[in-house]
Amino acid sequence: MKQIEKAIEVAYQNQISSLYGVLSNSILMADSDDGKLTEAEALFSKGLDFAADVRNRARKAAGL
Repeated sequence: MKQIEKAIEVAYQNQISSLYGVLSNSILMADSDDGKLTEAEALFSKGLDFAADVRNRARKAAGL
């Protein structure tokens, strides 16, 4: 079980890192456009919620 738990956490951390990269690129591309910055932040927040949901469902499915 420890191996499965570790794999789920690594996958979760990788997803967070990916989301951070997307946010960083979106901020760069927004070029101080408040609307684009707000949209990038909202998508990042939605992505964080989604990643947490997937992690929780994976843990539940694995019996953790």
